[in-house]
Amino acid sequence: MIRKALQPFLLWAVLPASLLALAFLFHSGVLAICVYAFFLLFAAARLMTLFWLRRLDVVRELSDDVIPVGGTVKVFLRLTNRAPWPILWNYVEETLPTKMLAQGTTKRFMFLPPGRSFHLYYSLTIFQRGCHQIGPLVIEAGDVFGLFKKCRIDTRLDYVTAVPSCRVIEEFRVGQRRRLGEFTAERSVFEDPTRLRGVRDYQRGDPLKRIHWRSSAHTGALCSKVYDPVTEAGATIVLDFHRSSWEHARARKDSSPPSEMAVESACAIARYLSDGGWKVGLFSNGRDPLGIPGFSVAQFSSADSLRDAVSRARAPRHDDRLAPIHIPARAATEQFPLIHENLGRIELSDGLPIEVVLLEGLPHIEREQVLVFITGEVSESCISGLLRVRALGYRLMVFVICNPEAFDRAFEALAPHGIEVFDTNEEWRLEEIAIGRRHF
Repeated sequence: MIRKALQPFLLWAVLPASLLALAFLFHSGVLAICVYAFFLLFAAARLMTLFWLRRLDVVRELSDDVIPVGGTVKVFLRLTNRAPWPILWNYVEETLPTKMLAQGTTKRFMFLPPGRSFHLYYSLTIFQRGCHQIGPLVIEAGDVFGLFKKCRIDTRLDYVTAVPSCRVIEEFRVGQRRRLGEFTAERSVFEDPTRLRGVRDYQRGDPLKRIHWRSSAHTGALCSKVYDPVTEAGATIVLDFHRSSWEHARARKDSSPPSEMAVESACAIARYLSDGGWKVGLFSNGRDPLGIPGFSVAQFSSADSLRDAVSRARAPRHDDRLAPIHIPARAATEQFPLIHENLGRIELSDGLPIEVVLLEGLPHIEREQVLVFITGEVSESCISGLLRVRALGYRLMVFVICNPEAFDRAFEALAPHGIEVFDTNEEWRLEEIAIGRRHF
């Protein structure tokens, strides 16, 4: 290490000093002038490489942060020279992920006058689901004499999420007549006027529409209607995205990998429930590469903490314990796009098994929620955990993806306890189940 550190010093300091000493020794003025010129050239070249890259600003803009698989995002990049001196030559190149089709200018050799900007325009077509990183920009510059070169990697990173395709189950019949609530509750401030429990004596303040006129006429005194309290129907999709859960799942050669089929199934179910006006949520032990599980990039676009979060989360690491991705169930128009984006970013994790994470997260899930459990493997510990969840009063539906052995094992252990188990090895199976059961 010491020898390597001394080599530049010997080359650029000791050698010129020796030549200068020889010039004075032999009284050679021409040699002395050459040595002085060399020192000036060396100093100028070094200063160019030290200061040229420090005043460069990079701005990258994306046409969209979330696109469907196979969609195209347009990228605009502006490189500005903030220094009062020109940069005589500059080479820039974008760092792009694999499995993308890039069209346009992603690299360029340029001359930058002071205060001027140059641009890169290109488009990316993404064919794989996931959160894809765009950048960093690699910048190289050097002196005009070819003595030194220096590279800079810009710290700005941008991300675009390719969300999975979503199969629309049209047999839901959204317009069909159904009750305001699906399940009777013991205590609730929300009452369903289509469920008449009985009548009671009129109390001051009861509205006219609450009066039961037939009973009032029969008894000779005003009577008011009493309705059943209900709770609104909803479901939470529980996606098992632990790496070991998909090692034994096998799909056909012409179909998507089992883990991707699970994500597409979760999207289809979420869309199915959302279109029907149900409260729908998401719970998973998968990994969010941006470190913002349960949120969208748009919610953090103006926050200063996003860049710090993504810089810490983007490096691959061993996940021995992770915060689960949890989106509480809601019936809102923006709920499905939020779930869709999180499912687009989700990655396989080697953290805690789903049964452990689910049992810890149950206090944050309403007991009236149906748990739609999607997995590729049903181990003994998973069966034990699901039975504990069932014993706590939660209703469960289990979808086993591309693993007939696990389906047989789960059906034998869970069906006697009132847990429905479905073998899902094709996308059309979801539509078939929906026709038979229009409500989960």
